[in-house]
Amino acid sequence: MTFDHPTADEFESFLRNASQPGNREGNARVLRHLLADCRPCQQRLIEMGWGSGRLDRLFHLPPADASGDEAAPAGGYDYKGAFTVTEQALAAFFAAGRPAESTPEELMAELAPLPLDEQTRWVSSYSRFANPQLVKRMVDASHASRYENPSRMLHLANLGRLAAEACTVAAAGSAPRLADTRTNAWRQYGNALRVAGRMREAEDALAAAHRLCAEGTGDPPLRAWLYEQTASLRIFQRRFQEAVAMADEAGRIYRELGESQTQASTLVQKAIALLYSGEAEAAVRLLNRAIPLIDQEGDPHLLLAACHNLIRCYIDLERPEQALSIYFEARDLYKEFNDSLIALRAGWQEGQLLRDLGHLRAAEEALLHARKGFLERDLFYEVAVVSLDVAAVYLKLGEVQSLQQTVAEMVPIFTTLGVDRDALAALLQLRQVAHQSRQAFELIRFLNSRLEQLPHRQTLK
Repeated sequence: MTFDHPTADEFESFLRNASQPGNREGNARVLRHLLADCRPCQQRLIEMGWGSGRLDRLFHLPPADASGDEAAPAGGYDYKGAFTVTEQALAAFFAAGRPAESTPEELMAELAPLPLDEQTRWVSSYSRFANPQLVKRMVDASHASRYENPSRMLHLANLGRLAAEACTVAAAGSAPRLADTRTNAWRQYGNALRVAGRMREAEDALAAAHRLCAEGTGDPPLRAWLYEQTASLRIFQRRFQEAVAMADEAGRIYRELGESQTQASTLVQKAIALLYSGEAEAAVRLLNRAIPLIDQEGDPHLLLAACHNLIRCYIDLERPEQALSIYFEARDLYKEFNDSLIALRAGWQEGQLLRDLGHLRAAEEALLHARKGFLERDLFYEVAVVSLDVAAVYLKLGEVQSLQQTVAEMVPIFTTLGVDRDALAALLQLRQVAHQSRQAFELIRFLNSRLEQLPHRQTLK
């Protein structure tokens, strides 16, 4: 028996970051002790809350004891059987892939001057781009573009997918690691397709990611990310119960890992699903639970998303004073970002608040600015919804001609979005009854409900 027992920090590193190559030596020490039936190390795991049942759930291992009793004494655990399977998984994690000819930075620099279609052709044609590290770099760059440039997000995700598909077992180090690389690429590609409004293709891509994930190492963070992004797709598809279930599963994994920050992300996602399913009060409760868990410096985007959607909740609950109070608290947070889409969404929300509080001219200015920005980016769903907000402002102002002009501008937008005949008929009717406020407001509410059923909405998350 080796008496140099791993420390608590080494156990934490083993359980949270097993897939990182830099942890190889420490993880090997942990495995040697557990596979040797080291009682002190088993007891330390139990004291840290890592009974065999919890390990089974986290790593998807076959249960060592059919009873699944986590409360049994240390001597009752068959760690050797469980960790034999874990050792095999970690061997797949740590298998060294073939050294790459070039660094990811060099390969990205090589692609940068090329036209987009040439970048795609090069990645598909030349084996030097079949590099797992390059795949990760492209996935990360795609994710970073999600607010500012959705088109770039999709292009980079597609390059990552092509590079991952060209990767070999030799390059990845093992078949499970290759499956993980491809899972990561298809996961991001599916998410980028969702952001682009291509829902059917997003569904197919994420289904491929789930199939590949089942062939991989079982890396817990990778599975959690996949559940989160599948939940985002389910929100867009208005399959809210499934979205909540996916967010809950991701949250369970993060709880097992002790990651409160990433767990907060799943709470925000679950709240968004509840908000769009009409359960704004429940969403408020979840967001108020999530916000204290968020590290503003570590993930300012998540904090902004939580505040933004909390404001949205209070707008939907017709409590504009509370919404305005939170908006003022979050204004400095909005200003921290250079992303133009975030600025547009903030301006749109400000316009809604000003409208609901009766500051109609200021609301008109804010909403028209937001609509112009969305139109310049071909975000037609957002253009349509903001246009209905503008129409409501003109209706409150009694400006019939401005309302009719706004409706006329909306007709080609609604047609582009593929709304049904009932919605188009309601839009044309709105133009005719612009002088009858009660009926016009009912039509605006009807049109908003129809737009909410379209799979084009983007959330700030």
